[in-house]
Amino acid sequence: MIITNKDTVYSVVDMETTGTDINNGDQIIQFSVVFVQNGKVIDSYSTYVNNGEEIPQEITKLTGISEKTIKNAPTFDQLAPIIYKKLKNTVFVAHNVNFDFPFLNNSLEQVGYPTLDNDAIDTVTLSQIFFPTLTSYRLSHLSSYFHILHDHPHSSFSDAKATADLLLIIYNKINSLPIDTIKSILEINLDLPQQTNDFIKSIYQEKLSKNNNALLSDDLVNVEGLILRKHQIKLNNNQEIDKKFPKTKHQKQLLLENKFKWRESQSKMMNLIYRNYTDSQKTTDNLLIEAPTGSGKTLGYLLPMAFIAAKGKPVVISTATIALQEQLSQILKYEINDYFGFNLNTSILKGKNHYIDLSRFVNNLVVNDDNKLSQFIKAQILVWLTETTTGDLDELHLPTEAAILKQISYQSGKNNFDNEFGEYDFLEWQKKKLQVSDMIVVNHNYLFKNAKKIHENLNTNPYLIIDEAHRLADVAFDSQKQSLWLGTIKLYTGRIKNDVFQTHNKNLMDIFDDDISLNNELKKIMKKIDEVFEVNSKLLNQFQQNFMHHLSNEQHEIGLKTTKLNKYFENVHNDLKKQFKLNEQIKKLLNQINIKISKSVQKWTASDYKIFLQFNDHVNHINNFITKVQNIVNQINVSSDSEVFWLNYSDDMDVNNVYLSLARFDTSSNLNKKIYRYFEPVVFTGSVLFTSKKSQYIYDQLDLHRSNTRMKRLKNSFDYAKQSQIVISKETPTPENYENDEYVNYLANSIQKLFEESPQPTLVLFNSMNLIKAVYERLNGNDNSYAVLASGISGGQEKIIKRFEANPNSIILGSNAFWEGIDFPKHYLKSIIIPRIPFPAPNNPIVKARASYLKKKKKNPFTSYSLPQAIMDIKQGIGRLIRNKQDYGTITILDNRIITKKYGKQIMKAIDNGVAPEVGSIEKIAKKNIEFLKQHHQK
Repeated sequence: MIITNKDTVYSVVDMETTGTDINNGDQIIQFSVVFVQNGKVIDSYSTYVNNGEEIPQEITKLTGISEKTIKNAPTFDQLAPIIYKKLKNTVFVAHNVNFDFPFLNNSLEQVGYPTLDNDAIDTVTLSQIFFPTLTSYRLSHLSSYFHILHDHPHSSFSDAKATADLLLIIYNKINSLPIDTIKSILEINLDLPQQTNDFIKSIYQEKLSKNNNALLSDDLVNVEGLILRKHQIKLNNNQEIDKKFPKTKHQKQLLLENKFKWRESQSKMMNLIYRNYTDSQKTTDNLLIEAPTGSGKTLGYLLPMAFIAAKGKPVVISTATIALQEQLSQILKYEINDYFGFNLNTSILKGKNHYIDLSRFVNNLVVNDDNKLSQFIKAQILVWLTETTTGDLDELHLPTEAAILKQISYQSGKNNFDNEFGEYDFLEWQKKKLQVSDMIVVNHNYLFKNAKKIHENLNTNPYLIIDEAHRLADVAFDSQKQSLWLGTIKLYTGRIKNDVFQTHNKNLMDIFDDDISLNNELKKIMKKIDEVFEVNSKLLNQFQQNFMHHLSNEQHEIGLKTTKLNKYFENVHNDLKKQFKLNEQIKKLLNQINIKISKSVQKWTASDYKIFLQFNDHVNHINNFITKVQNIVNQINVSSDSEVFWLNYSDDMDVNNVYLSLARFDTSSNLNKKIYRYFEPVVFTGSVLFTSKKSQYIYDQLDLHRSNTRMKRLKNSFDYAKQSQIVISKETPTPENYENDEYVNYLANSIQKLFEESPQPTLVLFNSMNLIKAVYERLNGNDNSYAVLASGISGGQEKIIKRFEANPNSIILGSNAFWEGIDFPKHYLKSIIIPRIPFPAPNNPIVKARASYLKKKKKNPFTSYSLPQAIMDIKQGIGRLIRNKQDYGTITILDNRIITKKYGKQIMKAIDNGVAPEVGSIEKIAKKNIEFLKQHHQK
């Protein structure tokens, strides 16, 4: 057992080695230790080690240690007595102790020394638990975050010294926590490396021995056994309303000069927005502002709206993603408030599932679910709850696959405000905080679903800024999609029966055995579940006969005619009616069981309660599925031309592996009704909004009218003619099926030749996952000296970008997500290749249905949707390349339709930015790219 007192000595060790496997001959080449006692560094020791081994180049590159460096160093058998003596009777500490401690002990054994039997603790794990909101736990990142002096990462002495400083920071953090929080963490019985858990326990015992440590600090509160950060809110919103907006260029320059560059386009944007809402001589209109990359768009709308919000009416800012919400909140905090001197209250609003449900967490806390990750996350959350003011689980950066997230977040449809936590329920708190907020940051999905609720909670028509406005219509379309997995009832019926009747472990029938009432309720619910399964089997059999007899393996997605689906629902009306009735009965029975369980929760062991929670969750899955079916049946009865249904199915044609989806195309024409009516006239902005000066596309997409909307296209601040080069292939094969062998070979060979002639960090932008896979297989099958990273193959987007940044000699084959919103390091990306104009796939059932819908609206699907959407995608894709005035690079388009088709002129006019395109063979393109890049390399 570790004892933390003034006599305890911690030996903080770091080693550099030739590799990670001592059994494969890897050796220590540098050993360092820093000794810590009573909160101070008391001594240190460091030495190089030379056992005559070769040092791999990558190790030298990483550590700076070469064979020349260790030429005169002692061997490990000479050092072993010194190291053993220094470390004995200390607590061994390392940043990843399960590597350093065994490696050192194995090295000692190899030279005939006994292994160290010290207690050992791990600073990686401790950092993860007690600083749960950090994004990285690498020593270099932790050193940067805590301002630890760490001059030479991957030099063992510098690493050991940094780890020693980190240990003291961790100790102080644990010691500062409420004793009840530490106790709750220990009760989880975490499985931590070596004696790391004992280290936490020793600090707990130390605090316990001091009588004054049970008191909570003024900023914490104990609610239902959880230690939470006290809620603090400024109820009286006293803003400095005497702030004057800087109307002139000189005034703006004075305001911005210490931190921000002067941008003419940004100044115009600020004036346009401020005057729109404050000039009493003019009508307030919707504003549609295209602000290209480099124009300072974000500050261009935030600063004028800060002056306006300071006068009393709140501002809602909507952006496309949750990540962008976080960025905006940081700008509001550190730039608008701290730098410009405002005092604006800011709220971030997200969907319910992003927030922790404290009631569910408390119930889950007592259950050991035999999942190491879940148990570990519980400990992190206990620490986080003493810090968070929002309850937003995104602050923890947890892995999305963590099962516990679904177990502790809010469930849709649940009344979250009627619980034992009262105002400390985070959704209730969010509602209160919203009422005194000046700036409210949401995402488009949330805005589309909750605009009316925001308006009602604020009791006014707030201002609204929609950033990344071109994404709003697509987000609205996606947010109202409904999808049914037809195998849901089969899967969860099996899981429910396992919960109730399993023989390999304790089951729910055994647990309820001594409670006649619960036992009877359970039997009733199981009878109803069996009936649901039988009815569902009949429904699926009918569905298969109606819709799946003609399917093929060549397609995995097909459209369904609404009339045919409606007819099917009519034919199975009685079975559906029975299913819906059974569902209501199951809900009622499950609710009765929950009430009885909650009244006697103390009598259940943690493992028994865990089985019930599983059962409850599995039954809810069936309830939710049938409710979704009921919603779709009700919707189709009042269906319109705007609806589209489609099936996704697998190769085995099993109806249980089918997804049935529904969406509506009239969402964009409903934006005024769903959103705008609840706000003042709206500011729409984005880096790409227009496909031409007279484009109607964005007006249609955003449900706007020219009569009450002013449009402004701000000038570009980049010299695209000097910074970029556009080259177009003149010899593209254009087969009907552009994913055939001829076309795939053409693309793979072209990409390979262009890259090999001039190796540069290259992003290839596709709009087909099948094409990405086919090209990746061709490129990866070659014996390349460069890395090929592909969406859907090489990991998630974040992982691909990190690997790409770490290795400039690589290519990304990127899917739709890479066309916009991706920022690489400054001056990094040098080449973008667009294999094909990104028109929507004509065989896609949604594309077909949209075309049909537009035709019924007397619109040409190609000119009113497909072409302008492709132009905007190309402009967004090209925008990845030039992000500031120092960037440069080449844009290669491998689709000659851009020069042979009439619509190609429209595309080129939209993207030229003063850059005259070059046209030629792949060989000519490669030569042109080399010349262009060479000119810029020499500057």
